[in-house]
Amino acid sequence: MTKSQKAIIASAKSLFWKYGLKKVTVEEICDKAGVSKMTFYRRFVNKEHAAEEILEDILEENLRKYNAVMSTNKPFPEKINEILHLKHQESKNLSKEFINEILTEDESALSELIQKFSIKSQSLMLEDFEKAKKEGWVRKDLRPEFIMDMLGIIKARMQDENFLKMFNSMDEAIMELSNFFFYGIFVKR
Repeated sequence: MTKSQKAIIASAKSLFWKYGLKKVTVEEICDKAGVSKMTFYRRFVNKEHAAEEILEDILEENLRKYNAVMSTNKPFPEKINEILHLKHQESKNLSKEFINEILTEDESALSELIQKFSIKSQSLMLEDFEKAKKEGWVRKDLRPEFIMDMLGIIKARMQDENFLKMFNSMDEAIMELSNFFFYGIFVKR
């Protein structure tokens, strides 16, 4: 990847995270990156194409990091702490607009990408919970269907304006939900 392409991706990510996809123009991305629109269009069809590539890279990297953490010999609660730390780092500066756009645009490439990675990550997570059950970290009676339902509720909460008003940022809301979800599943010791 060229220096210009890296600049475009960094600029687009920064602007998308702050303002959402719809409010950002190709011109703004190019201005921030210090490149021409022609340079942008040599690499991307449009800003949605850039957003899709950025999001796919982030989701793939998040899965890689998740797998790396979960493959260690650490106790399950330590692994969850590391996963939450990674989630916190990635969710910093995410705008409500961007979250809503990728979660509510049902027919968009971004929504389809999120759905594809959600299925993959949920499958991995369920496997890890089953392993943690066998090791005594997670309640034996916790049903996989319940976990999946709760994840759906968490996704819905991220689109609920009244819920989001309780927090100063999307990051804070994401972390509160994540902490509540994960720390509510451990066996009392």
